[in-house]
Amino acid sequence: MSVVVRYIEGADRNDPNAARSHMYALTKAGNYWPMCDYGWNRSNGARFSILRGWGSKRGTCAICLRNVEQGKRPVIHARSHKTKWL
Repeated sequence: MSVVVRYIEGADRNDPNAARSHMYALTKAGNYWPMCDYGWNRSNGARFSILRGWGSKRGTCAICLRNVEQGKRPVIHARSHKTKWL
């Protein structure tokens, strides 16, 4: 994975205010990667669909914020979880 250039906040496209928004790392290669497992919001952790630059009225994910503050790497391989369609 290439170097992280910056971080953005993104809200779930299903309903931006139904869940907390997550932080995503933009790499030098131009890819976005979530900063926690929950940032992968599609079935089986295969993809994520976000409104880039949008925050949620419910706040930002505490796990993402902690991982950014600690300088951790983005989550490249997500755990499998069911998509929460609203």
